[in-house]
Amino acid sequence: MKDLINLKKKKYKIDINWQDLTKKSIFFLNTHNKKNFINFQKYAIKKNCSYIICSDKYRNEQITGLIYFYFKDEKELYLIAKLFFKPLKLKLVFLTGTNGKTSVAYGSHQLMSLNNVKSCYIGTLGFYINSKKIKNLKNTTPSFFEILILLSHAERLNANYAFIEASSIGYNEGRLGYLKYNYCLLTNLKSDHLDYHGNIRNYHNSKLNIINNHYKKNSKILIQDQIKNKKLDKIKNKITLQDDFIKKYKFNIIKKNRYFELITNHRTYKIMTFNNFVIKNTISIILLYFSIFKKWPKKLTNKIYAKGRAEIVYEEKEAIIMVDYAHSADAFENLLTSIPNYYKNKIVLYGCGGDRDITKRPKIAKTVSKYSSLQLITDDNPRNENPKSIRDTLLRNSKNAISIANREKAIKYGVKLIKKKGGILIVAGKGHENTQIIKNKINKFSDQLIIKKYAKNI
Repeated sequence: MKDLINLKKKKYKIDINWQDLTKKSIFFLNTHNKKNFINFQKYAIKKNCSYIICSDKYRNEQITGLIYFYFKDEKELYLIAKLFFKPLKLKLVFLTGTNGKTSVAYGSHQLMSLNNVKSCYIGTLGFYINSKKIKNLKNTTPSFFEILILLSHAERLNANYAFIEASSIGYNEGRLGYLKYNYCLLTNLKSDHLDYHGNIRNYHNSKLNIINNHYKKNSKILIQDQIKNKKLDKIKNKITLQDDFIKKYKFNIIKKNRYFELITNHRTYKIMTFNNFVIKNTISIILLYFSIFKKWPKKLTNKIYAKGRAEIVYEEKEAIIMVDYAHSADAFENLLTSIPNYYKNKIVLYGCGGDRDITKRPKIAKTVSKYSSLQLITDDNPRNENPKSIRDTLLRNSKNAISIANREKAIKYGVKLIKKKGGILIVAGKGHENTQIIKNKINKFSDQLIIKKYAKNI
């Protein structure tokens, strides 16, 4: 530790990406992959970086020309973190849950910007400061040191609040470190990531452990869907339920043709959507804002809504094409049951990601079939799994489905059909993503751009 203290005095800083390394860097090389560890050491030398911090398990993988600092456990890792990163002054807001956490986290950050409050967002959509995107992130919840680097950067730009998507996998892998939240909002507990957690109980426990193990004395916990679980008993006095908030401030939700009005005893907000779940998340965003400031936001516009979440990409008199990130049975049900009945023709284009939880595929197919008139089954991100096998599973559990392997051809077919017959086409599963992963190759692909291409020319 003494040598690290001396390096800090000499203005050395910790970097986590080899691309950012300089001769004044200490490379925090925290990979679980031995092959990657060996390769990244070579990149460090090419970047004239001489120092590496890594796990004690890599003591026998040293390369000449590098100086190593090892940590044995979380306690030693946290000591290193506290040495290089100042205590944070900005208030931390954790967002977790199965469905809606990205929408609520990103939306809360955007609402802050609309109302002239400086904040940052860390999550699925990337890293934002004051409504401006700074960079993409590899994981919904980045590594602990990366979060510290991002938060430190946000503080230098005078951000007062940080909205962080806290994923169950991120928590299990220690990415939240010793961070303690001021506010935490839990959207809901459904089924997801069983390929990682093994079963739904482990998955739910990870979500609840985020709440239990990262709160501090004055933390406040907000819950969108009422959840009864013994794990919450010891902190129940810190919890505010969204339903209680709605009752207390006499929310009146009025559904119009293409929009909703949210009317409270103090303010009225007009929300341009026909999706009930969007309204539910919007109330969560307002709940968070009110919990922090004890007042209502003056401004609330569609700017708070994230790309690829119930996003209308094309619209004409008789046809609507929407992109959504739905990739679970519950998310599809929330989305599809909100579509007005006057859209008799409901087409859903979707697939399922490869190398992910296979148990949810039949459930998704049955849910989509139940609430749509036609299903266009195509490839999502098949990764290293056989894409035909994924599609065949969905087909077996569908009522009125067509399989079109190529996603662009499937979108073209769907656009042509909806423009001819009218109704609504939902292109689901990828949302904001602008790539498609087939085997180990990452190809550029945007549902939005493909839709606009064919909607304009057909």
